[in-house]
Amino acid sequence: MGDEHPPPFLRLLDHFASKVACMPPLTSYYLLLLGLSLGIAPTMAKNIGPFPYNPGFNVSAVLALAGSLPSHSWEYGTASQALLELFDPELSVYGSKPFPVPTITPKNSPALTYAEEKIMIAEPPNGLSNGDGAVGDPASLGVSAVLLGKTNHTFAQAAQQEVEVLVAQAPRWDNGAISHRAAYAELW
Repeated sequence: MGDEHPPPFLRLLDHFASKVACMPPLTSYYLLLLGLSLGIAPTMAKNIGPFPYNPGFNVSAVLALAGSLPSHSWEYGTASQALLELFDPELSVYGSKPFPVPTITPKNSPALTYAEEKIMIAEPPNGLSNGDGAVGDPASLGVSAVLLGKTNHTFAQAAQQEVEVLVAQAPRWDNGAISHRAAYAELW
């Protein structure tokens, strides 16, 4: 990734980093897990960039990797959710008033800009992204799709279809648990 053409996601991170005022309780945990899964060992970084807290690792480095490494729908959903909780905590389900779902312009949110680039609307069960045979993986982009759906009906419709697949069409285990796989009942 060259410095002369950073992706929109990273340009937005630079732009919005100054608005981070607080972090929801679980965001540091999600970022730590994301950092560990991306091979970043937690360190007591002295300079973590524009972020007003130190979770024990370089947040900017984790964000850069979170924007560049994901290649599967569940990774896109995880990164989108972590970005939402970091940059727009009031919009996440951990916010003080997440419902009714607020309307936000995607270009004003790093999480929604990222998700908008990653969501590939298709026929369910791959309605939000290719799930490689998984029912729940594309649904990990569901929160972002619902938020994007407030300004673009195509995303709202795709999110609704994804819910319908999960609730009414996905294979289920004998106890009613929704299968992880789309073709047969399998619990993970």
